[in-house]
Amino acid sequence: MTIKYFKLKLIFLLFTVFIFLPSSIYAMWTIIKEDGTTQIYHGDPETDYQIPTISLEPAPLKLQTIIKKPKVKAQKKQHEKIMYLTFDDGPLLGSDNIITVLQEESVQATMFMVGKHIQKSKFRKKIFQRALDEPLVMVANHTYSHADGRYKHFYSDKKRVLEDVAKMDTILYTNDPKHQTPYCRLAGRNVFRLPSICVDDPGIPEKYNEKPKYDALWDRGYLLFGWDYQWSYNPKNGQVYHSAKKMVANIERIYERGRTKQSGKFVLLMHDFSFRDKFNGKESLRALIKGLKKKGWQFETLATYL
Repeated sequence: MTIKYFKLKLIFLLFTVFIFLPSSIYAMWTIIKEDGTTQIYHGDPETDYQIPTISLEPAPLKLQTIIKKPKVKAQKKQHEKIMYLTFDDGPLLGSDNIITVLQEESVQATMFMVGKHIQKSKFRKKIFQRALDEPLVMVANHTYSHADGRYKHFYSDKKRVLEDVAKMDTILYTNDPKHQTPYCRLAGRNVFRLPSICVDDPGIPEKYNEKPKYDALWDRGYLLFGWDYQWSYNPKNGQVYHSAKKMVANIERIYERGRTKQSGKFVLLMHDFSFRDKFNGKESLRALIKGLKKKGWQFETLATYL
């Protein structure tokens, strides 16, 4: 037997012994760990017969639960539609009717009143006080004299304008000291002086240069409000030209075209004398409000306009 042959036989013998070695000498397990991975474990059956305390079962997989929400049709975003009903020149015949309808319809409005008109009679003072006491109404300054109908003369003097507006304040604040507001509408002028809006009356020729008077009121702390649209009237008797239905259609058209000072906010100018009994004032105003409600308009005072 050659040495080479002997070595090969020895190797074969050792290999055979290794393969068929009793488990009492050698043990091996594949262990599945809790995280799902595997590990080879070598142990002695005499001391490690029990596989180490590692789970023999794969840990349950943590599956992300996917909940399919039902598809909901996206709703078209509702655009803001806030109507600011404003009434000028009270207290007059017609003012009482306005307050009554506002109460019946539960809508808010702003009434710009004139000092001279308040002081004219006990009846008008009573209407003025009724407006102050009504939570739906905000009463604001519409000058003391309403320029006495002489607008060019009135606005030619800054001092005159400032004193006239301040005089109305003394009446307004004396009767309603808890609700002092700097809100004002100038007589016969569609002017805005607000933190984000500065607009001069487009109907006033530049040569008259009334802007310094508007600015002077702004410097005194007044907030000046004009309007987006007016319920126009016959200057001879105060009767409105358009029906309530026509007004609602016009307002909708202006709104859709974006022709207001603020998006979604509409300032409508009306006059107290247009709502007298002789013109069926209550019915006319009620029809306007109901028509606007159907179109989705909400009603607020100018306190929320800013």
